[in-house]
Amino acid sequence: MILASFRSEWRKLRRPTLFWSTIGGLGVAASIFVVLLFTQSQEHGGGGVPSLAALAEPNGLMVGVGRASILLGIVAFGIAAAQVAQEYSLGTLRQLLVRQPRRGTLLVGKLLGVISFLLVALVGASAVAFAVAVVAAHARHLSVHAWFSGTGIADLLRGLGNLALGVIGFSTLGFAIGQFVRSAVFAVIIGFAWLLPIEGVITRIVPSAARVLPGSSLGGLAEGGNTDVGYRLALVVGLIYFVAAAIAALVDFARRDVTA
Repeated sequence: MILASFRSEWRKLRRPTLFWSTIGGLGVAASIFVVLLFTQSQEHGGGGVPSLAALAEPNGLMVGVGRASILLGIVAFGIAAAQVAQEYSLGTLRQLLVRQPRRGTLLVGKLLGVISFLLVALVGASAVAFAVAVVAAHARHLSVHAWFSGTGIADLLRGLGNLALGVIGFSTLGFAIGQFVRSAVFAVIIGFAWLLPIEGVITRIVPSAARVLPGSSLGGLAEGGNTDVGYRLALVVGLIYFVAAAIAALVDFARRDVTA
């Protein structure tokens, strides 16, 4: 039954306008960071930008995409929130509940569908960003041989795995907020406002708060750990947010009436 709900969600998500626009949007977001990184990088680095020598290391291919992790997460949050909230706005959820009255089964299938869709979009967007990175590296006369060595491929797979974990966390948070708010517009506004300006202000006032805030923790997880949040801590905190958001969404969906 969960598989049937999963397939039902994918029938909606695979629409060309949504599918390709999502991959394109994520790809453009990551590519902008890649281009800025390579154009601003200098021989000896500085200003928070890695040096050209660092970009030529085996993990250099993931540096630009990793820096875009928070933006990729925000986009994933917005898409997930909009997908569940618009079911209420359009009045289609009542029709789905007629076919599948088991609310938990329906919601789990929808959540898995949204997460898998965003993971597929992440792979497509990463391919676009990697192609841009190769072009940008050649434009700076930078060797990319180390990127495709055995160590480079291992670093690439590890980095993509961390990005996938971050996207799963952001998607689940967005899904839960969309379920609570039941309005696509308000859900996206709430998510963007919290993950960008509000968390930014909080971490500037209390830097240590980055270790427990959802956006900073999941962003650190997607990067494989950073100066604000270590990888292990980010993994634990991210798992807590994932479980809490999923359970809260299931409880809310099971208990609240669907009137629209």
